Amino acid sequence: MTYDKKVIIIGTGGTIAGRSGAAEDLTGYHAGELSVESLLSSVPGLMHYGPFECEQFSNIDSSDVTVEHWGRLAATVQRYVDDDTVAGIVITHGTDSMEETAYFLHLTVDTDKPVVLTGSMRPATAISADGPLNLLMAVQTVRSEASRGKGIIVALNGYLDCAREVAKLHTTDVATFGNDYFGHMGLVQDGIPFYYYEPLRRHTKYSEFARLGEQTLPQVEILYLYGGIKENFVAAALSQRLDGLVVAGLGHGIIPQRIQSQLSSLTIPIVRASKTGHGMVSPMKNDGLHGMVAADTLTPVKARILLMLGLTKTRHVDELQSMFGTY
Repeated sequence: MTYDKKVIIIGTGGTIAGRSGAAEDLTGYHAGELSVESLLSSVPGLMHYGPFECEQFSNIDSSDVTVEHWGRLAATVQRYVDDDTVAGIVITHGTDSMEETAYFLHLTVDTDKPVVLTGSMRPATAISADGPLNLLMAVQTVRSEASRGKGIIVALNGYLDCAREVAKLHTTDVATFGNDYFGHMGLVQDGIPFYYYEPLRRHTKYSEFARLGEQTLPQVEILYLYGGIKENFVAAALSQRLDGLVVAGLGHGIIPQRIQSQLSSLTIPIVRASKTGHGMVSPMKNDGLHGMVAADTLTPVKARILLMLGLTKTRHVDELQSMFGTY
């Protein structure tokens, strides 16, 4: 089959572009060393899905990705998807912060064209490197008409996941990405993506944050709670200049009373999330009185992203709570 429109491959670095001194070294490698062009040349059969155009956006370990990177990447993706000659985008990315980058793009890119993030858990020089097959499946996903309108997709290890729900669930396993709560959105079999559900929460072309541009976003941090956390540590964290705060609480986003007393003096919106990583944090009767918003099923890192974007529109807790029920 021949294609008229091109697929854009944007390289950002990560393990998929990593290199090690020994084929058996799966953890002591240097991420972000190979170019996106060299990644493409390592994948048998990939050229059947061309034409391609490549951009080396960055070449870093994804643990070094910042909010500023997200803004620039969203603007870069937007520029490409606005081009009528482009069918869709594949972004190669490190796995450590892939779920965050994907969700930011899910909320800020205005398109129904397929945009797929992929990467690998093993460097390019490793025995049984998983990057080449992941890259091939990501391109196959972009080339399928069934992938339109699904928002930002994460494609690894043969599975397709929605950016809102996907999480990295294992430190080193190649089957690390998924969601134990909702399951995979789809899979790739024999070069064809199959989908079993679609994201119902608002995203991409229907998002009020789309085409946000590269503006400086509000400062939002995460306070991670645990048994016996000291009040003086919390006080030190709260002494920073913040526009909003996400609290990774215990269980159902529960905040110990002595910490709640410290938070009550703040005049910024606070999101109650859960450190468990699974399940829903639903609104409680006194949330609004304490300036708090329930995170719904968003993990703390994704709740931070939505709060940063939400604060560009409003500081009203009830309006922010509505956003957490919409996105």
